[in-house]
Amino acid sequence: MPTKNEILAVRALRNRKTRQIECKFTVEGRKGVSEALASGWPVHGLFATADSGIPDDWNAERVSSREMERMSHFSSPPGVLAVMGMPGTTAGDLESFTASPPSLALALDGLSDPGNLGTIIRTADWFGCQRIWVSGDTVDAFNPKVVQATMGAIFRVGITVVDLKEFLLDCHQKSVTVAGLDLQGEPLPKARNRWSETHVMAVLGSESHGLSPSIKEACTDFITIPGGGGMESLNAAIAAGIVLAHWSIG
Repeated sequence: MPTKNEILAVRALRNRKTRQIECKFTVEGRKGVSEALASGWPVHGLFATADSGIPDDWNAERVSSREMERMSHFSSPPGVLAVMGMPGTTAGDLESFTASPPSLALALDGLSDPGNLGTIIRTADWFGCQRIWVSGDTVDAFNPKVVQATMGAIFRVGITVVDLKEFLLDCHQKSVTVAGLDLQGEPLPKARNRWSETHVMAVLGSESHGLSPSIKEACTDFITIPGGGGMESLNAAIAAGIVLAHWSIG
């Protein structure tokens, strides 16, 4: 049985600063924990209730429903929770991107909704986009709600926090097209036809304000997703999915 201090230590990982200091985060639910255990990332703890239905060979520490409620980040705990170690920073990931055949990657400017970020990571995984760069004011990728929404994709898609403007300027130096999503941009299908031989960094802004002025200055191109309805904008995760799908199909 976990001690009171162990329960409090897991509970403390709700806090972003604590996660960063400890380099740990939590994953909950059978699907997410299964992906976590298969990832090869460090496992610092595995807890499950008697009715969780997990395989015996997971060797989880059994906890009561009350103890799980105290450790869980959710009002209705799924019954199994893993404490995972964060991966180290991947050096030279932009170099790896530009060394590959022409492809598309994502950069995110100030996204605040955990569900949106988690869905973007999950969608990127589906389309084979293996790395996303995010600004420092974007919601933490290891926020429990983000991790939950990725459905395990967090273990396959690398998330790198950067000074986004400096990063995009570095992209210029490596001949990467930096394409910001903007309502006044070039229609996506037309732009895609010009990008078959280049690496593209698609930049999405925040749900409320779009791209910040300084990030707009760092973009070399602007694209928009054509539509005929009455809405002023698309949800950020849906917009990212359309861009990724269009690149994949094109």
